[in-house]
Amino acid sequence: MKRPGEVNFVIGIGIFAVAAIILYWVTWFAAPEFIQARAPEAPDYQIYVNFEQAFPLADGWLAIAALIGIIGLWKMRDWGFLFMLLAGSSAIFLGLMDLLYDLEHAMFVPLTAEAATELAIVILLLALGPLMIVLLWRNRRKFIV
Repeated sequence: MKRPGEVNFVIGIGIFAVAAIILYWVTWFAAPEFIQARAPEAPDYQIYVNFEQAFPLADGWLAIAALIGIIGLWKMRDWGFLFMLLAGSSAIFLGLMDLLYDLEHAMFVPLTAEAATELAIVILLLALGPLMIVLLWRNRRKFIV
């Protein structure tokens, strides 16, 4: 069965998500000054670091679900549809968790390069997660055997 263009687009989003998650965490641990939205001298720095370091497991789940989804969608299997829906839902959840913390702790003020990166991550999670779900849902009948 030929994959619809929208499914190929979702595969692309999944590939982007897996790569971005890996890049984010490698940068976080290897060169934190490029990604952390709070400077080490900030009074709430340790709270910020503790919050962010609660995410690797959940981000790992999103990446694994997306990777399984990519493989399954590539093969047009129903389990690929399921796992990519799970990845999309995970993206929404993580984006909302991040957004709430960021707003409660004024992470975007001032809007430094690092804060802009954080804002971009939140926007991408909250835009691409629902987009994946909508595109897959519109093509759901193609996964019924």
